[in-house]
Amino acid sequence: MPLQTLVELMSESTGTLPDPDEYEWRFEKRGPVGIWFMQGWQGFADDDLDAASDHYRERGKRDDIEATLAVFGDGTNLPKETQEYMGEAWSENGEYTGVDRIGFVSEGTTAMAVKSNVEVPGAAVRSFSDLDDAVDWASE
Repeated sequence: MPLQTLVELMSESTGTLPDPDEYEWRFEKRGPVGIWFMQGWQGFADDDLDAASDHYRERGKRDDIEATLAVFGDGTNLPKETQEYMGEAWSENGEYTGVDRIGFVSEGTTAMAVKSNVEVPGAAVRSFSDLDDAVDWASE
């Protein structure tokens, strides 16, 4: 068994990945796309965002994830300081994972606001208002 696979299995078995069931977000994988649904999250730099960020880094770097999407709910309202935090932290996270495509999805302006603060060398970054469109783009 390759070392990376062994480390990933150990990481899962020891519970080092944050468990989405304990927070206001959930994770789903569609093909090579990792999707973090942030619907219950209200937009503050808090434990939920930290846990989602940790999960994103560790889950997103695995070989079965080639692109990532963050989906924000209608109730998510991002204060300027949260946008800046996300821009810095998620830019680092995106670079750490090495994925080719990073997308943000929301019905309002949240996805555009986050996207405008995220820069990841070597990755395409886009915002969407429709999840299916985002998944299609991320799966290309």
